[in-house]
Amino acid sequence: MTYILVADDDTIFRTIIKRHLEQLGFEVIEEESGKRVARQIFSYRPAACVIDIFMEEKEGIETIHEITKMADKPKIIAVSSNAMYLNAVLGLGADAVLKKPITLETLKLKLNQLGISPGVRLDSPT
Repeated sequence: MTYILVADDDTIFRTIIKRHLEQLGFEVIEEESGKRVARQIFSYRPAACVIDIFMEEKEGIETIHEITKMADKPKIIAVSSNAMYLNAVLGLGADAVLKKPITLETLKLKLNQLGISPGVRLDSPT
């Protein structure tokens, strides 16, 4: 299966995005902050991470910066309700941005643009 990690401190947003991703055929890993994202990336090797820019404990911008240093990094989709911040994040290592609220169609389109599709992965979690 293809994994996608969703990191957002808003439980409702995570639930909606998880539902969308599952409808598209992905397996979803959820985190409330950026605090454990690196560990989850090493464990599950997701194809992409959907990361909110502003979270408690560890901010999304800091998390994105950390992910960009990884040798085999997943694609990063930064999300926020503030378009001004999203534009800035593209220069900091995000591969794509999405403005909240996010629909199934906009999420599907962005994943397609990044070349990410559900399917069987040979490098499943250990």
